[in-house]
Amino acid sequence: MTASENASEKTAGAFLVSHRKTWEYLGNATLCLSAVIFNYVMLTDFLVRHRLSSLYVAIFEAAVVYFSVTRPMPKQTNRSLYDWVIALLGSYLIMLMRPAPQVHDHFPLLLVQVTGMVISLTGLFSLNKSFGLVAANRGVKTGGLYGVVRHPIYAGYFLSFGAFLMQNITLVNVVIYLLFVALELMRIGAEERVLSQDPAYVGYARTIRWRVLPLIY
Repeated sequence: MTASENASEKTAGAFLVSHRKTWEYLGNATLCLSAVIFNYVMLTDFLVRHRLSSLYVAIFEAAVVYFSVTRPMPKQTNRSLYDWVIALLGSYLIMLMRPAPQVHDHFPLLLVQVTGMVISLTGLFSLNKSFGLVAANRGVKTGGLYGVVRHPIYAGYFLSFGAFLMQNITLVNVVIYLLFVALELMRIGAEERVLSQDPAYVGYARTIRWRVLPLIY
């Protein structure tokens, strides 16, 4: 990173810190608005076409957003503009997915979708007050699903929305999902960079080798 880029990053970081509450409230409001639009589309599709994949993803996203906006204000503020951008894009982008013209609900994929939802929500409840959208060290969690992989919430996202995609294949949905996965992997990298400054997390990472999927990544 050049001196000018470093100075710009510090300036952006100072701005984020000085307007922390404003950005948090603005982010929550935008997230809620996006969720309302997303859930309206999905629930309308369920009522018209009786597509269970749309109903499930609407319930799941509503639960995630509720958990996000009701969490306590974080005590730490991430100063990295890059981390903020990928976190917000990763949170909002997936809500651009839409039901396909034809209904293709399949029980095995619905089961994978629900399994992914359960994994993500279990991870969120495990984090409780330590949950946040932007990478920060809010304490190292090692119990429950965190004893299997280091980022179970993202694992659940990949499964649930991947199953939704397989039942709603369109070019737009494929592109959105691939971009979403790329952004979430970038978020994992950002979180690992921040958390690796903590010796407790370094020791935990040595014990729990896999980030998202056992034997794969």
